[in-house]
Amino acid sequence: MMEVPDPPTCMVEHPGFEPNCLNPYTLQNINNIYRADYGPVRRRNEEERFRYLAYRSFVSWCWGYLGRSVRVVIPSCVVNRIRLQFPDPAGQYVGFRPPLD
Repeated sequence: MMEVPDPPTCMVEHPGFEPNCLNPYTLQNINNIYRADYGPVRRRNEEERFRYLAYRSFVSWCWGYLGRSVRVVIPSCVVNRIRLQFPDPAGQYVGFRPPLD
């Protein structure tokens, strides 16, 4: 893996953030992989679907596969950047939810 010459102070400044988490073509590919493994992503609209996939992509990029019911808190700078890129039309968002089981 490539080393970043100057470590960023925030993950959204990392050169890999945009191509991994914000690029619609990358997210569409992630959607295809998700659909093959789990079925369709059930979300109300495209922005919500892309936010969900962007969060999953970020977690996979940083921590790898976590397993069922294992969750991590995503840094607020990342959440805000993803929400800016894929906004909810009504401005309604849900924060961190712990697993139910």
